[in-house]
Amino acid sequence: MNLSKKTFIYSFMLSGGIVTLIIIYFVLMLPSLYIDHLSKSHYQSIKKIQENYIKDKNYNNIYSPNPSGTVSVRIPSDGNSIYASNSFGTSRITIKDIDLVNLLDDVRYYTKNIDEAKEVEKYESKFFDTIKKSFNKNTFIQELPVEFKFIESNNKNPFNESSYKMNVVSDDTIIYEFNSFDGINYYTFYSAITISNEDIILSLLSVMTPKIEEITSIVFQSLPMIVSVLILIILVSTYYFSRKIIIPIKKLANHAEFMKNNNISNVYPIEIKGEDEISVLGNTLNELYIKLNESFKSLEEKNKLLIAENKRQDVFLRASSHQLKTPVAASLLLIESMIDEVGKYKNTKEHLPKVKVQLQAIRKIIDEILNLNNKDLNKKMIDIKDLIDEIINQHEIQIKEKFINIERKINNITLDTDYHLMYKIIDNLITNAINYTSEKNDIKIILSDDSLKIINYGSHIDEELLPNIFDAFVSSNSESKGNGLGLYIAYYYSNLLGYKIEINNISNGVEAILSFI
Repeated sequence: MNLSKKTFIYSFMLSGGIVTLIIIYFVLMLPSLYIDHLSKSHYQSIKKIQENYIKDKNYNNIYSPNPSGTVSVRIPSDGNSIYASNSFGTSRITIKDIDLVNLLDDVRYYTKNIDEAKEVEKYESKFFDTIKKSFNKNTFIQELPVEFKFIESNNKNPFNESSYKMNVVSDDTIIYEFNSFDGINYYTFYSAITISNEDIILSLLSVMTPKIEEITSIVFQSLPMIVSVLILIILVSTYYFSRKIIIPIKKLANHAEFMKNNNISNVYPIEIKGEDEISVLGNTLNELYIKLNESFKSLEEKNKLLIAENKRQDVFLRASSHQLKTPVAASLLLIESMIDEVGKYKNTKEHLPKVKVQLQAIRKIIDEILNLNNKDLNKKMIDIKDLIDEIINQHEIQIKEKFINIERKINNITLDTDYHLMYKIIDNLITNAINYTSEKNDIKIILSDDSLKIINYGSHIDEELLPNIFDAFVSSNSESKGNGLGLYIAYYYSNLLGYKIEINNISNGVEAILSFI
């Protein structure tokens, strides 16, 4: 997932979480807050109504949230009258029945003697029986036991019609919806009328519509909590989502800083999970690290080889100059002696061949040195068995002179290699074996698919010389007429061809192994 999609999803999740919390708040908490608000508001309203009515004994300066449903009843300390007041006016209720008057006196008595109020329980049935009896003494048609008289009107009609609607529910039922306004609150009166064959049924319902200001007030009261919760959610979510994005970036930055301040060989690949742009950047950085590491290792190897080559050339040049000094000095001595006709050197015909031998030795060393600098390979398929036979034939005179027995165990093998280099390698190994094999001993040549082994019996290499046996001008026999370049050349050409060569002492001789793989 790329970074833009991930950011979109994170933002969507954050917005969705906030919206969900707001919805949960309005669904679960706001109704309870509104009910609590109404409860407190009604409590304060009845408290204020009671206080104002005690002061003025009327509703002239009293506001009621529900004018039609609010009534204050005043019972004087004596007499048989009760006064009922609301926003529309005051009514006087005069009690004419003696039993109801006595009942009213009992109410006055118990309100003044609270300690005896517990005895009211004994009179509960008496109260209700008295009221029932009083209203059944005379029929309503004749005369009521009480007299109702509207003694004061506020002369105001606070209700103004706002809207009117009629809804036909069925063929015999109609619902009228009447909306009114008293200047502060909205009221809705519902009337349901059903006309049947026998009866007319009328149901009435009056409700007050809550004021917008009340809801708004609750919302404003809740705003600090809502804002605090939202800020907390935003902070936590932002911190969490930013860490999701920033941590991989910081990890990449720290890794890049580490790569800058450390050796490339000590740097490790970075692990970044995911499929976004940051992961792609991390993988690209890892690929860059791998390539840099490979290049660094390659440069290190080349540098090591260059150092080794420079050291080898330095040693070789020093050894070559040293090795050339002997034949050059000998040649100069012979020539100067012959020129000066000193003693036996007067006979130039006798000593000139010796000078020639020395010069030939110098030329051979120079030729070997020049051939070492030629690194051009000309590979082709070569029959190794034929090559070995050819080299052995060239050494036939020396082999016969030392009565050496050549034992061959050779397979027919062809290799894709450079003929001249392979010839020099095998020739130097065989020459070295012949030179260091004493008379009447054996040389065994074994050619297999992966190696060539040449074993010369009756000889031994000093253990101290073995570690340096492939160095230039190192010889295992100080009496040998060789120039000490044979094994060095064989080793050098083997490396050019990608082969491996080693020399080991065995129980009764020396073993040279040329590995092709």
